[in-house]
Amino acid sequence: MSSPEDPDEPLQKLPAGMPRRYAEYKPVTSDAVLPPPTNVDGYDNLLSYFQARGQTLPRKAESLATLDQAINDALPADLARPIGMFYGDLLTHTVPGTHWEVVEEGYPLVRVSRKVAVDVVRVTLRRLTTPEPTLEQNYAHVLELVRQEP
Repeated sequence: MSSPEDPDEPLQKLPAGMPRRYAEYKPVTSDAVLPPPTNVDGYDNLLSYFQARGQTLPRKAESLATLDQAINDALPADLARPIGMFYGDLLTHTVPGTHWEVVEEGYPLVRVSRKVAVDVVRVTLRRLTTPEPTLEQNYAHVLELVRQEP
């Protein structure tokens, strides 16, 4: 399912991450010169969940309030990773210069500055168990960190 506001934007693959316990050294390939991914998807079932409720979930900061409210209303826990992937794509589309990266295989991060990366799936998992910080508060904190970076 594609996002309604970006029907022409192609999906990109997450970059490969470093496997646990060892590092593999290999020559740089031509893939390394491609721009970093900003649109990786992974949240079709989240969009379907909201469509079934008669709601849309545009990739905009205002959607974080919708997600926070759904979490407060006992959103299914199996949507944790899709929420994180949605939040990551929202960051890459609303904060200039951000992009996806993977340090450990299977755990994507969103690089928002030279010094700061957001582990969007773990942020979501924490939000599902604690009321604060909300996704909106996390987003505001990320914006503040980006503004402070020289």
